[in-house]
Amino acid sequence: MAKRRHLHLNLVGNDINLHFGAPAYEQRHHADTTLTDPFERLMAYGRLGDEGLFTAVFLGDVPGMPSSPAFDGGPAEPITALSAMARETTHVGLIATASTTFYDPYTLARLIASLDQASDGRAGLNAVTTVGDAHALNYSRDGHPDREIRYRRAMEFLDVTAALWANREVRRDPDGVTRYYAAPIDHKGESFSVRGPLNVAPSRQGRPLVAQAGGSGPGIKVAARHADMVFTAATTRERAARYREDLDKALADAGRPAGSVPAVPGLIPYIGRTAREAEEKMHALDDYVPWESVAPKALAQFGLEVPYDSVDDRFPLELLPKPADVEATVKSTFGNYVGLYDWIEAHPGATVRDVAAQSLGRGGAQHRKFVGSYDDIVDDFDRWFTDGNVGGFNLMFPVGPASVREFIDEVVPRLIDRGIHRGTPDDRPLRERFAGGE
Repeated sequence: MAKRRHLHLNLVGNDINLHFGAPAYEQRHHADTTLTDPFERLMAYGRLGDEGLFTAVFLGDVPGMPSSPAFDGGPAEPITALSAMARETTHVGLIATASTTFYDPYTLARLIASLDQASDGRAGLNAVTTVGDAHALNYSRDGHPDREIRYRRAMEFLDVTAALWANREVRRDPDGVTRYYAAPIDHKGESFSVRGPLNVAPSRQGRPLVAQAGGSGPGIKVAARHADMVFTAATTRERAARYREDLDKALADAGRPAGSVPAVPGLIPYIGRTAREAEEKMHALDDYVPWESVAPKALAQFGLEVPYDSVDDRFPLELLPKPADVEATVKSTFGNYVGLYDWIEAHPGATVRDVAAQSLGRGGAQHRKFVGSYDDIVDDFDRWFTDGNVGGFNLMFPVGPASVREFIDEVVPRLIDRGIHRGTPDDRPLRERFAGGE
């Protein structure tokens, strides 16, 4: 596959992905960038997204509060926040995460289409199936449906939203008056019965972008049918290559061209002037984390009960089921589980503390942590991009706005000089930016 011209760098603008030591560290060391108003903090991420020439801002969503106090300060729901961000920004795309398990498709189609209007064609939906019984209890359910049911529902859900968005247009009639037309879709399926039509007119991009985090077999099928971009959890270049093969096969089965949907893995950058400085920054954050209480939470997200006496004990990899054995039953997302398993396997002497740090404490779930200098990360991005298996990276920063500012000031100019990042804003509708795998 030919080398593409520009990376897609998406800014994941939620504090749910911060290093667990970040709140205390930030208040001690970056008081000037600490924003106590959670809504204004989200707006700051949007402005940084514009300034740093990011392709899009991603806002994740956790549809509930598993424990109190909240780690991320209790920010607004993503679609609401991004609708406000649309007026605070000019170029950056705005991608809202929403659960196909808990939303109604007609309602969500209206909301995302409205965001698309507000942003003049910069909106996207990151469709997820959500995991966890605790969240299901907030939505008049006794528990969370199993994986097979969730993905069947997700496929039908996106079939409905796609049909609603497709069956509408604004046109100028022979009498010279411009009118909005929309047709019913008359959908009747296993989970939904939706007549339509949708009562929100399209923006200049026609329909919003659809992103999906397809790591398991069922997830890849949903992505191949509906996604314009896939949020992956590839932690190695080899894993990215295997995922590219799997996605391309699924795309062909769905009647779409191979390579037409970019895979964009998550990454948490720990950077500095030197690799040693970057590592020191990461360990300084570690010092603010109560690892004895974090470790059980890190393991529980996978439904694991691993015996240990101390967080400094070696992690017993032999007790961890192989990914293929738990694809249908894992409590976390499958891609996250694979990423964690690969990391532990590559670090045979890892302690329970190390695993807790990699899987939860250092932010970004099981996505790849990069530790190195400003020049090192540019070289790393170039290698991955040259491989042709990824379209860019979804960046989750360890210390909020301060980390984003450092990346914009030190790394973005180097990427532009290398010729793999845009040097000017992209004003195309969001979906066009990702079209054809570019």
